[in-house]
Amino acid sequence: MLVGYAYASLEERDGLELQRDALRAAGCERLFADVGSWRARPELERALSELRDGSDCLMVCRLDRVGRSLRDLIATIAQLEERGVGFCSLEDGIDTAESAGRSPASVFGALARFDRVLAPERTRAGVAAARAQARRGWRPQEAGPAGRLSGMDFAPDLIEPIIGFRLWRLVDNALTSMFSTIPWAAPEMTARCPLGHHDPAQTPSARCTCGIYTYYDPCPRTSSAMTPDLVGGAVVVWGRVEAHATGVRAEHARIVALDLPLIRAQKRRVVTQVAERLGVPAVAHRGLKAAALGHGSPLPPSLRPPRQRASVNRWGWLSEHAS
Repeated sequence: MLVGYAYASLEERDGLELQRDALRAAGCERLFADVGSWRARPELERALSELRDGSDCLMVCRLDRVGRSLRDLIATIAQLEERGVGFCSLEDGIDTAESAGRSPASVFGALARFDRVLAPERTRAGVAAARAQARRGWRPQEAGPAGRLSGMDFAPDLIEPIIGFRLWRLVDNALTSMFSTIPWAAPEMTARCPLGHHDPAQTPSARCTCGIYTYYDPCPRTSSAMTPDLVGGAVVVWGRVEAHATGVRAEHARIVALDLPLIRAQKRRVVTQVAERLGVPAVAHRGLKAAALGHGSPLPPSLRPPRQRASVNRWGWLSEHAS
């Protein structure tokens, strides 16, 4: 039996019916579909659980409908292969029931290794070209304030979550962004710029300071009397990501842990309540990085632009509408 699966984000939900039509035309007897965050896909889990070992085939329109990263895709296809379940991607021309030779999981594994080998080479080549252009007095249109080259040249459109660390303010027992009044009422946030001179969906933009800000390293402890309203924590970010010397600004972010203060009992209670409300753990400061690594990977140093010798502040481009 052919089992079809379709997926669409909230922004592209109009295309879901087109996927269903294509899967029906290809002969799928059962259809499952998810809409919304790609992290929570209950219908995909249902489809995988209802596939009969050794006989059924899972069909999708494109590979990115079932896996949002190579690692995710490889794991899913390897699981199907172990169960003797076929896999078919219509637009990519992949049908494991008809393939011969190496297994699809090993082929995708080779692609992942190939990409990991080439990524540093592409990065070094891009950095060298940008520096050569800067020496000749040419600045790309994507250069940021004071001629800073955009980190998007080095870390474009990441979909594999990368870890980061940031601070929030406690306002009325809820988290609020440090440099704006944007509340974090849910663990997952998407940045949309209402003020920049660019497509609001293209956030962050190299011409603007919008986006969700995170640092590469955990922020200092916030237990002292000097920081009664500050809360630290760990997040994972993905989507459009602009890398800078000390951290990144991103399109999407999700809180994975909050920093539990060692002292100040009242603040500990509030942070614990906020963490429970968001459904994330509150951990000791020393455990933040370990908690983050359970959900993503650090951005490789090779993808981080070099530090600037002089800057207005640690970021140099914070603004009111940064999330």
